[in-house]
Amino acid sequence: MLPTLGLQAYDELRRMLVTGRLEPGMQLVNRKLADEIGMSMTPVREAVTRLASEGLVEHVPGAGAFVRRITRQELCQLYDVREALEPLAAAQAAAQATPAEIEELRAIAAHSFVLLRQIAGQPGQHADNDSMAAWIDADRRFHEVLFLAARNRWLSKIATDLKLLAHGFTPQRRIPEFLTVAVAVQTWRGHRRLIRALATRNAALAAATATAHIRAGKEEVFAHLVTHGSSANDDLPRRPIQRRGRPKGSISKVSAKRATAGTARRRLAGPRGKS
Repeated sequence: MLPTLGLQAYDELRRMLVTGRLEPGMQLVNRKLADEIGMSMTPVREAVTRLASEGLVEHVPGAGAFVRRITRQELCQLYDVREALEPLAAAQAAAQATPAEIEELRAIAAHSFVLLRQIAGQPGQHADNDSMAAWIDADRRFHEVLFLAARNRWLSKIATDLKLLAHGFTPQRRIPEFLTVAVAVQTWRGHRRLIRALATRNAALAAATATAHIRAGKEEVFAHLVTHGSSANDDLPRRPIQRRGRPKGSISKVSAKRATAGTARRRLAGPRGKS
């Protein structure tokens, strides 16, 4: 049975969220999205509504739909929940994974090692845009296969969504400098250890390895946030933002009135100190 147009639109928009084409805070305009993915507005509207129900998109009254922005606290909570669930998936995968799935995980790890060597050859020994995108794709696929191998539909769905939120909605996932050789080596070694646990059917070791892998990733993410003086999306209030400048004269009358009103409110409130 072929998927409905609404489901196809949903899958495509999720993919765009994961790859960073739709960034946190970006406004989702149904007509533009429909043109980009080659569909009518109706399935796109359905897809955006579904994404909103999953917490990936939020509707701002009077402004429209925006890709959700998460705070540092929410990001920390996501990692905590991942740490509770993903080791369970790894333990079940140790019992349920097929030889073909384990071989696919090995192939992904081998590809990641090739990418790691490319990163090591880059100036500054960190990823560029292309190697960063390729690394993210490989990491996402590794975890997808792991969850599928657990043979637990509900656990896989929850864990995949949490991975999407934690991986796709942090600012550093779009900053190639975050993926240094040291970070890449740590991730690759964690994946290799997990593969060995699955291959030997050691559920306890698989769970412990998954726990250590998530904790290490969390530490790297928050160390990056501290070093670069930022939090997840800078804990900004959730409001419409302009990610790119508009051509002169292109702003609508309604937007101009809102901007004027906002300026007036800021003047009345006085200067704001940095948080």
